Amino acid sequence: MTAHSYDMILADAMIANAEGTFRGSVAVKDGRIADVWHAAEPHEPRADQVIDCSDRWLLPGGVDPHVHVGITFGDTVTSEGHLQCSRAALAGGTTTMVDFAIPQPGQTPLEAVRRRLEAADGTSLADYALHGCFTDRDADRVEEIGKMADLGVRTIKVYTTYRDEMMAGDDLIHEIMTALRPYGGLTYVHAEDNSVIERRMEELGRAGDIPFGLIRSARPEEAEDRAVRHVIAMARQAGAPVYFVHQSTATALETTRAARAAGVAAYSEVCPHYMLLDETLYDGEAGECFTCCPPLRSRATVDAVAAMVAAGEVDTLGSDHCAFRTEHKTPNTHDLRRMPFGMPGVQTRMVMTLSEMFIRRRVPMSTLVALLSTRPAMLSGLYPRKGVIRAGSDADLVVWDPRGTSVIAGESLLQDSDYSPFEGWTVHGSIHTVYRGGVAVYGDGAQAAPGPGSLLGSAPVTLPS
Repeated sequence: MTAHSYDMILADAMIANAEGTFRGSVAVKDGRIADVWHAAEPHEPRADQVIDCSDRWLLPGGVDPHVHVGITFGDTVTSEGHLQCSRAALAGGTTTMVDFAIPQPGQTPLEAVRRRLEAADGTSLADYALHGCFTDRDADRVEEIGKMADLGVRTIKVYTTYRDEMMAGDDLIHEIMTALRPYGGLTYVHAEDNSVIERRMEELGRAGDIPFGLIRSARPEEAEDRAVRHVIAMARQAGAPVYFVHQSTATALETTRAARAAGVAAYSEVCPHYMLLDETLYDGEAGECFTCCPPLRSRATVDAVAAMVAAGEVDTLGSDHCAFRTEHKTPNTHDLRRMPFGMPGVQTRMVMTLSEMFIRRRVPMSTLVALLSTRPAMLSGLYPRKGVIRAGSDADLVVWDPRGTSVIAGESLLQDSDYSPFEGWTVHGSIHTVYRGGVAVYGDGAQAAPGPGSLLGSAPVTLPS
């Protein structure tokens, strides 16, 4: 047998892909996965470095499809940049993050994409891709989609709420869905029915300020469920795929799943906070820090969402990372209309999921890899370069140890937030080493100053069946 020479071999690991798991080894050369073999296969490879991964899992690097770097929300602007956000992502096992180019007033969607790519170039330590975004202000700019595709941006986000800020009306959403089809693109949708929310906010505001805790009644499950049904009808009419970000209700998930069974290419994203945290947190200390959109739901809804995640009835897990700090939240506790919505999560997405779903609930590792890596890569147009352990793919790898515990403390995390929604939670298992392009960038043997990640152009998306 011919002996091959590699840069590195990660030996005798439990290897997980979306289609299954096995014990084996992975060889890396020139930043790519060069070979993968089962432990029972005879091999005589040579390598500059052989790393024993016995008793540990080897996972594809995480792909977070929903990250907001340096988000602006109303009058609030976070200070987190690409360097700090990407460092936190790597520490949490995410080697690729997909950000959003949301155009500011006076800025076109194409200009927003170019500005974001310029800011991330040479700065992001993780590999970096983008979703574009259109609002009603950009209704006459749909022809820019072709130029955005030339820059590697084929996924476009729209909001069905936030009138006069980020909202896109039905006609624009339908036009975007249709315009993306020749490019193999995909429309990402924040689905909440704006008429329901505006009516609730008007009713609540008649007495004056709207305390943050009323977010539960201001943005009810009905608003999300209604919007999902409506957008699915538009996708069916347009003959186009659709991806729902941060779904938080069992009904929304069931509606999306049923639409796919009926022939609509509809996909669901859930965030860890919607499958683990419930609305009672709004009644506790620092409850304002948990304000997000959609809001946290009842325990019954959260448990139903978690059950659907565990059963493999959800497509992706995104963080919806927004690096707000307590200083951004506390001044606005008296009035929901001024509250910035969102929570940090890029560093905790994978570790919380593996702890709660694999260790505690015994969800198969292959199901979790699909949620955390494979399908996010597919639905962002990055597969098979990302999201899978196979020859030819990028050597983005996470060595995860199921042993041991730690406690989450926001002040010790690398993201630019002074809290975590999972503050005080005990995490089972730990990330041992993270490799980006075959280079250790976090954990055991990590380079002190790894070079920047790559700007990734999206290919036509791969639609899971």
